[in-house]
Amino acid sequence: MLRLVEDTEEKVRAQARLEREVSDALENQGSRNIGFRGGNVDHTVYASGEGSLWVAFGGIVEDSAFPRFWNAFGVYRADRPMQEITVEINIPTDTNSAKVAGFLAKDSDTGDIFLMHSGKVGGGRPGIGKSAFLVWSKAKLVEVFTSEGNIRNGIAVARLGDEDLVERLWAFVTTVHDFKETAATGELDTPDFKRRIEEFDRYSKEFSGRKRGTRNGEFEYVTYHGDIVHAIQVERTAHAAPGEEVFNSPLIDLYVKKGGAVSEIYEVKTGVGRQVLYTAIGQLVTHAAAVGGNVAQYLVVPANEPIAEDLARAMAKLRIEVRRFQLVGNGRRKTVKLI
Repeated sequence: MLRLVEDTEEKVRAQARLEREVSDALENQGSRNIGFRGGNVDHTVYASGEGSLWVAFGGIVEDSAFPRFWNAFGVYRADRPMQEITVEINIPTDTNSAKVAGFLAKDSDTGDIFLMHSGKVGGGRPGIGKSAFLVWSKAKLVEVFTSEGNIRNGIAVARLGDEDLVERLWAFVTTVHDFKETAATGELDTPDFKRRIEEFDRYSKEFSGRKRGTRNGEFEYVTYHGDIVHAIQVERTAHAAPGEEVFNSPLIDLYVKKGGAVSEIYEVKTGVGRQVLYTAIGQLVTHAAAVGGNVAQYLVVPANEPIAEDLARAMAKLRIEVRRFQLVGNGRRKTVKLI
């Protein structure tokens, strides 16, 4: 289970660790001017080179109702007098307000700390917003429990201490960057995309009432969930027949519609624990029954992790096909491969 990091001192330690790990992995580019809506500021920038990730840490900002650690990220352009912020993942210091998009979560089993983002992407331009970003990116919202038993949903951007921490940050930054670029062209200002947002928001209202969290140690791959869904989307879109469309929602990782009817449902799980698979089977069967018709059901789980024999037999009888994924590459650069 992921729990919200609420203690100020624990946030201070996690922030210091984030800064240390990022600054050790990237090169110090010196003081650079950083622009944002309403002004600009000079800060030390860390980056690995032209067109790559840049990061700046601005300490605690207290010019609002919610003091926060200022963490800015973008695409580094060495020849530009001012670096443009793609996204901020700021952490509130003295409060735990959801009005600040960034927050920290801890795995209650392992103690691992995750850098989280609500998905609320700003930019001051039409077409840029949380629902649009989540629909376009197919990012996975993970449930995080507060000390009061409430749930806060967010994208698990990166896990502190991972050797590929910088690559996970870069993956998130490029996703936000590409989304903003696409929105700026007007490509998302279509009836079809607006319909997808409306469908997403409709599911979100139902999703907001859920009170169960992710458990059983499935966080090994949790920061890759969006990459896995994207890999399936790319593969399935490439083989789409005429009239087929690929969608996602807060309740369903990916589904295919043909002629307006759902024909395939995909559920991605980043572990194969018994409770995880009970949940997955229930989700697939429920969603398939809800839409009616002959719906193909796919469960996508990590390779080289054995599924209990009784569950494998049950899924075979329920006509749930199991797909596998693995992470390929070493060290900081890993990608998802579907098997």
